[in-house]
Amino acid sequence: MIRSRSLFSLSFGALMLVGGFAVAADAPASSEVLAKLHHSNQKEIAMGKLAQKMGQSKDVKSFGKTLVHDHTSADKKVVSLAKNEHVELQSEDTKTDDMSSLGTGADFDAKFAQAMLDDHKKDVGEATEARDGTTDPKLKKLLTDLVPVLQKHQDIAQKIVNQHGQANN
Repeated sequence: MIRSRSLFSLSFGALMLVGGFAVAADAPASSEVLAKLHHSNQKEIAMGKLAQKMGQSKDVKSFGKTLVHDHTSADKKVVSLAKNEHVELQSEDTKTDDMSSLGTGADFDAKFAQAMLDDHKKDVGEATEARDGTTDPKLKKLLTDLVPVLQKHQDIAQKIVNQHGQANN
């Protein structure tokens, strides 16, 4: 998840550096953002599945189901826009083996919720910046649609953190 977040950050940083200067520069930035959104969605889907499998609490399992549903839906939109803009998206390995550090049981729940809270706080800010900085109307619309979903996930994660306590790293 941490790698996903940093890749996502890099794409939005590139968008902000290029997107505001010229319409022609927006095309490569849009393709990079779409690729990073696709990658991020795939990771969130994998994390949601992991939460459904490993979560102890009903809240974490339910949040996992929400992540899978919402990010699958979002990814369909990303893939559709990429196809329309002739952007090739790479299939990615979404193994969650590196998430073994989240532990099990209540420890998993707390660490998972904290990771999702941190991730979604960052993603909301980056998606908002990218939306506000792009001149590509289709990408702007996509990001405008995605920001409230990311905010909803941030709110759910915050509630779970509040209920289960903050994770001890």
